[in-house]
Amino acid sequence: MIPPEAQRLRLTFNANDRWHGLPLYRAIVETARAGRGAGASVFPVDLGYGTHRQIHDIKSEYTSFSAPIVIDLIDVPGRITSLLAKLGPMARGVFAAVDPVRVVRHVHHLEPAALESGGEPERPRSAATMSIEGEAQRVTVYVGSSDIWRGKNLSLAIVERCRTLGLAGATATRGVMGFGKHSVIHRAHFLGLSEDVPERIEIIDRADQIARLLPSLESMVAGGLIVVENVYVVHLGHDIHSSAPPVN
Repeated sequence: MIPPEAQRLRLTFNANDRWHGLPLYRAIVETARAGRGAGASVFPVDLGYGTHRQIHDIKSEYTSFSAPIVIDLIDVPGRITSLLAKLGPMARGVFAAVDPVRVVRHVHHLEPAALESGGEPERPRSAATMSIEGEAQRVTVYVGSSDIWRGKNLSLAIVERCRTLGLAGATATRGVMGFGKHSVIHRAHFLGLSEDVPERIEIIDRADQIARLLPSLESMVAGGLIVVENVYVVHLGHDIHSSAPPVN
């Protein structure tokens, strides 16, 4: 189990990077797994650029899979520090960011989430509740693509629940590789075939709105990981952009 006070290590690099013949993202995941890490999730990024300022587009026929890729690892601070030391030379050109997070829920995928008790669904709250600026919180939920809630994909159900509760927004991303509590590696395969790959849902809103959401998330996520962190919202138009909270 991961204790409530933990850290998230987010590694960003090029999907084409390799280490001793393996894709670098796979080498990093296997290094984390060998070090008894709590888990790792790999997510592709559609578009981005890095230190060389070259745009990489995952959908371009000219660049193939030459696009950014992100690995999220959440664990106790000591294990994060140990992993960074083990990565050593393989982490050349890798952008690493470590942030404190609060673990709300961390359970293994044992069985599909139980159905909610009956009752009428809540109506979506007014868009007027979606105006936020300044100090806020971000919830990140890590689940599996095979997780189901009321007959539908769990990540989709979570996004719909956020909308119903009037949260400012939610974004779901499907990963390509990951492992969890039992250290079983799941990954996407050629021609679109896949196992139970990781899915990540990120929600940003005011602390009171997040507090309203958490009980629903805990009831829906029978297996997975829910973490909360403080962010600072710079601007909210139709989308949310956040940065680290200001230093006191």
